[in-house]
Amino acid sequence: MKNSRVIVIANHKPLDNNRRIRERMSVAQTRADRIASRFPHLDLPSIQRGVNENMKRLYLTMDGRYMDLFDLMNFLQNQHKPLLLSSDNVTKHYSLSNNITLNGIYLYQYLLGHGYDPLLIHNFATSNLEETLREKPLAVCISSNFIFLDDIKHMASEIKRIDPNVAVIVGGMLIKRLLDPGDDLTSQYKNSLTAFHEKVDAFIIEAQGEQTLIKVLDSLPDGGRLEHVPNLAIFDDGGKVKFTSREQEDLPIDETAISWDKIPKAYLRKTLPVNTSRGCHFRCRFCTFRWLFPQVHYKSMAVLKKELRLINQLGFVEHIRFTDDNFTGSKAKLKKVLEMMIQEDFDFSWSSYARASALEPRLVKMMKKAGCEFVYLGIESGSPAILKNMDKKLDRDESINAIKMLSDEGIQSRGSFIVGYPGETHETFLQTVSLINESGLPYYIPYLFIYSKRALVHEDRDKFGLVGTGQTWKQDTMDAVEASRLMTKLIHIVPESYNDGMTYIEEIYNLLLGKGYDHGEILELFRLKRELQLAVEERGSQRPYHPKVNEILVKMESLIK
Repeated sequence: MKNSRVIVIANHKPLDNNRRIRERMSVAQTRADRIASRFPHLDLPSIQRGVNENMKRLYLTMDGRYMDLFDLMNFLQNQHKPLLLSSDNVTKHYSLSNNITLNGIYLYQYLLGHGYDPLLIHNFATSNLEETLREKPLAVCISSNFIFLDDIKHMASEIKRIDPNVAVIVGGMLIKRLLDPGDDLTSQYKNSLTAFHEKVDAFIIEAQGEQTLIKVLDSLPDGGRLEHVPNLAIFDDGGKVKFTSREQEDLPIDETAISWDKIPKAYLRKTLPVNTSRGCHFRCRFCTFRWLFPQVHYKSMAVLKKELRLINQLGFVEHIRFTDDNFTGSKAKLKKVLEMMIQEDFDFSWSSYARASALEPRLVKMMKKAGCEFVYLGIESGSPAILKNMDKKLDRDESINAIKMLSDEGIQSRGSFIVGYPGETHETFLQTVSLINESGLPYYIPYLFIYSKRALVHEDRDKFGLVGTGQTWKQDTMDAVEASRLMTKLIHIVPESYNDGMTYIEEIYNLLLGKGYDHGEILELFRLKRELQLAVEERGSQRPYHPKVNEILVKMESLIK
């Protein structure tokens, strides 16, 4: 009988947040040390050390451990001791590991529809790998949409340690970005891939990739010779990477709609992810997404309506998170979606990304009536000059007006901002601070500019004197160390808007809503966490705690349910 069992791993969110942060910085430093010779006129290791030192200061530290809001809440519930989460107890406590992503649900459905017997692991960190692999599956498929390359190496190593014979297949957007050049990759990079030999059997180099995945799985029972399958990076017996031919996939987006009534309830949550489109109309120069999906495709209204009805009929879903890169990209399409949702009168609320320039009073009122609760705005900067450099096609006043419109309708908002984009100065940074403070934006996330050759900004490198890679860069007006230092100042000079390091505020927000917190209580938790972080920075976090620190902890404890 054909072995049709396929394991799908959608994400890897380590349960120990403190360890995750430290490991991520260590990996970044190791990479900077390794590639330093490629940049003889730039001290990459020194820049990365400076960035890491500044990034540490973005996080609350208690008893020598980095903590996000959920870590702190667990700490308070655990008699002021760090709580060690495990796969056995994580669902009983506060953790972003309890969220799910759309990629796993979709791959489960796609494999099922093609005759395979999939088992979905939402989070590698909470899985019982030994027990899962005891079933001797045909393959383990890892999606790279939400993880890093070192995560893949770790997961693949663990899988092969338990079952050396199971095929490990890795695909997703990260792999597409990294391996798309194929034979044009540098010999140094190709050599670095040998670390995956005998850990990963095939990398799928396609932005979609599900059709290629089926071809790989179909080939495994016949000896696993994959040279004839397109869109792959595979290894020869000596560990040298080789690339197969390329065939672009084009699966109509309507065929990606989820039949939610066919998905096992164990895989579902009170908050579910849904997409209505794929791609983005805009060409912001810092973004690599437009390269992956240059065309915009929308689900038909009939298909989207059916999908949302199926979710509503489940009876336990409280919130929908629209995952579209730009949910408001087409006003005409958005109005039709909102009219449909208002008419259907669904029982769930929803949140989405939105472009500030797309929002207008009538549209925001419709969003509220349709159940909108939270909007994520990609504002990126408060400086007209930087917005122009980014080709953001957004001006400062549009962002301020959008935030106020949302607030007037009782819709919460979070703005994201890039610090250090080419042309950034102390003055342009302060314009961003001014926008946050003037607008009444309740939540924000700061990001350090990341230099990618896949982004259009690479074409502007001579104009801005931009050199380096990733987090380790220098341009005419500042370097990554100075930009990350400016990020550490935000908590001091933005008194009434809140963040949690670089954690997605909306994920925390949705999980807290699901646990019975209201908008005011959530805002107060974030406010107190900021107050605590400032107190700890000034007075220290070692025991015995300063009376001011204890006072804030008591206030927070009284809010936790």
